[in-house]
Amino acid sequence: MGSYWGFISHNNRINFINNPIFFFIFDKNQLKMNIMRYALTIFFIAIINIALSQKLEVTPKGLKDAENIDKSYIVLNIEETPADKLYNNAFKYISKNYRNPEKVIKAKIENEYLKFGTHESEFLIINNSGAKIPIKANYTIELSFKDNKVKFEINELSMPAKRGGYNVLFSGGAFSGYPIYNKKGDLKRTDTKKEIEVYFNSQILSLKEYLKGETDDNNW
Repeated sequence: MGSYWGFISHNNRINFINNPIFFFIFDKNQLKMNIMRYALTIFFIAIINIALSQKLEVTPKGLKDAENIDKSYIVLNIEETPADKLYNNAFKYISKNYRNPEKVIKAKIENEYLKFGTHESEFLIINNSGAKIPIKANYTIELSFKDNKVKFEINELSMPAKRGGYNVLFSGGAFSGYPIYNKKGDLKRTDTKKEIEVYFNSQILSLKEYLKGETDDNNW
């Protein structure tokens, strides 16, 4: 347990444990963890903004193209790379990043289309009135291939809590789960929005490196 600072009323005979209105407990270890987590999030956002011109944004209606929120997909431009090579490089990405690649692939059309599923057991942690709620995620990624470009789209995304039966939702009422936006479209969970964007845009960045053939797999 970390060090604590207490602010107690002028009456030093008052038991501050039984009178929480007179004190403030400050856990320095927890503060350090929160600062580190926030700093890492900001760092990854900066890296993604520099490296990706095409990225996803969390909106009340789901994941959308940050440049055009009417679109639920982005197009990755990979210069001077034919569709068949992009397809094969995407296969390498799946093979390197999934424990059972043959099981996660849901559909494929050679050199044209790939669909694969992902289960993320440690997706994120949300703060709900002071309680830390671990969230997992299930989703599919669909890739469509043409010469010099790949269409990338996240579908079937669910973000259930590991306990309690609620889900993280893009929008909804206060009692419908853990909505990021309320029914009026007001942002209520800024940190959750940022963490989801960092997670998926980091994946896009990693995939793009494979599509471009810029991984260091052969440096041995």
